[in-house]
Amino acid sequence: MNSSPFKRLAVSTLLMLTAASQAHASELFPALAASKTIGVQVKIQNFTATDARQIKETGFGFVRFGVWTNNLGGSGYQKQISDAFAAAKSAQLPVLMTVRSTKALTTISGNTGELTAAGEQFADSVFALEQSYSPQLVAIEIWNEPDLEKYWPTRDFDKTFVPFMSAVCQSLEQKALTTPLIGFGFAKAPSAGSAATTALHKLVSDYPKCLSAIAYHPYGMSAAQIENAQAFIQRNFHLPGVISEWGVPSLSSNGGIQAQASKIGAFITDVKKLNIPLTSLYEWKNSDSGGNDRERNFGLLTSEGQSKPAGTAARALIDQ
Repeated sequence: MNSSPFKRLAVSTLLMLTAASQAHASELFPALAASKTIGVQVKIQNFTATDARQIKETGFGFVRFGVWTNNLGGSGYQKQISDAFAAAKSAQLPVLMTVRSTKALTTISGNTGELTAAGEQFADSVFALEQSYSPQLVAIEIWNEPDLEKYWPTRDFDKTFVPFMSAVCQSLEQKALTTPLIGFGFAKAPSAGSAATTALHKLVSDYPKCLSAIAYHPYGMSAAQIENAQAFIQRNFHLPGVISEWGVPSLSSNGGIQAQASKIGAFITDVKKLNIPLTSLYEWKNSDSGGNDRERNFGLLTSEGQSKPAGTAARALIDQ
């Protein structure tokens, strides 16, 4: 059955409003050129100047990598961070820096005082990193997939996330950051009734100046589902949605390296049509440290840096 004229008009209006909001949102990331909003993830422990040059030549506009606050006290780890920023700088690639802790934030579950103190300390770490590297930063992403227990070691997300992030946002709003903040790298796009949506309603309402965009990871989502997620985020939080991680492994069960290349090509085409203001692919190279075959085979290149069809597909489409 054909859609009614009214329905077509409503959809058209929604698309125009979404496009306008995304165009405005891209101004929030001044480190990115208008045509360079797609980046790729790397790991600081093996990211080199050669990688950076190749990433730049492929057409990517930035690199994303993670920094863990519980490791910041180590001089070796500090050097890994500075070396990664130096590698990015050698190719004039800005950085989307994702910051989180890999250890629990409290010793007693649900202790609000501990969560508040941990949030303030975390904000201090974010501010110190921003002061050191702000000229190179696209944005700072606060956390990564807190809606998964694996990446929220404090547990009890429904009870612990908002108190901690409230302290983070309150502290950061009082500091003179010049870098946009995005949050919170959700594993699932916020949706009606989800834990992420409940948390965001509270945080965005209480701390409207904390975030510049809402970040999520649309693994397995179609273009239409991503479009709906973008509209949901804009409508509910009055902020743009950004994709800080998405990828597909080159497993034989998924069709192998050719299917990976085809899916990555389709994804790049889709996010460009949707005017997503920032998108990061996962990831530049296969990761030998991955816990299983799936996690080891997301790379656009092999772990040794050899070309895969996915890398060729990305190069062909990013600058179109």
